[in-house]
Parts: sequence; structure tokens; C-alpha cells
Amino acid sequence: MSFFKTSARYGAVALFAGALGFAASRYLHRADHGAANAAEEIPGPLEGQKAPDITLPDLDHKPRSLSEWRGKWLLVNFWATWCAPCMAEIPVLIAAQTQYAPQGLQVLGIAMDDPEEVKKSIIEKGVNYPTLASDEAVQTAMEQLGNTLGAIPYSVLISPDGVIKTVEMGGIDAAKVKMWVRLFLPPPAQK
Repeated sequence: MSFFKTSARYGAVALFAGALGFAASRYLHRADHGAANAAEEIPGPLEGQKAPDITLPDLDHKPRSLSEWRGKWLLVNFWATWCAPCMAEIPVLIAAQTQYAPQGLQVLGIAMDDPEEVKKSIIEKGVNYPTLASDEAVQTAMEQLGNTLGAIPYSVLISPDGVIKTVEMGGIDAAKVKMWVRLFLPPPAQK
């Protein structure tokens, strides 16, 4: 193997390890400092800013705006039927809607896809949260919410007063949702 191929491989491994270490240090720092400090420590450029009032069509072609869900914690998830990681996280979002709705969480799916294909998928998966769908308009909406790469899945957690609290490029799992709930949402009401 040539010197350049070997150097390139070691460089790629070092870059990946560095990125992984940085992500782990951010996660551990947030976990160590508790919910109050994590909510105050806003790392991204959009986190802490008001979310734009994006309007997109629902699956019946009716325009819907993010402001309709003001007063709730809104977990906006951008996805598509042709995106395997997106389809894999739908059960997590269904469970989050069921489990955390009493704490004020509302999941909202926004599909960058043909609405007819989206309808089929949400029926098959048993999606229990509202879903909006479009093609080019979704790309613009993602950009307005900080995703200039156009990569999906992409999720944004917006507070009841419309402030972006955190964003996640790539898939989310139950542990990530649970961490967000612990950090940002009010505790469940005692009976």
C-alpha cells in the first residue's frame, strides 16, 4: 500500500475519532451540569432563537403553520419514505407522542416526499401525530430551521413560546428523546 493511501486512511480515522470525542464531551458536559445549565448553555446558531412560523400543506393539502402548536413542546421531525434511517425512527416518535404528550410534547412529522406515498407509510406504521408533506417547500423549511445541508432525518425541539431549544442532524432514538424530555420538558404531573 502506498504512503499516501495509508496516510489518508489514518487521517480519516483521526478525523472521525476527533469528531466522536467532541460529540461525547458535549453530551457528558450537558449531562454533568443538569437540566438548568443545559437549557442555558445554547451551543448552536439557531438554538435560543425564535422559530420561524413555517407553513406547509398537510396530507389533505390544507396549509398548516407551526404556530398552531404554540403552547406545546413541538418536536419537528423532517423525513422521507425513501430514507431508511427516517423510517427506522418513526416507532420512536410514535412512542414519544404517546408517552410524553401528558407533559406537553407534540410530535410533528414533515416529509420531503410525495403526499400520497407519505399517506401510505403513515397508515402502515400507525403514525399518531400530524404529518405535513411537500417537496421543494420542505427543503426551504429545513433551511429556515438550520439544516442547510438538506440531510434527513433532522429534528428540532421548539419550546411552547416558539424558541428553538435543540436540533439534531441524523436519527434520534428513545434515549435521545428521553434526554430532551428530562432537560427541557416539565416533569409529569403528580396524581
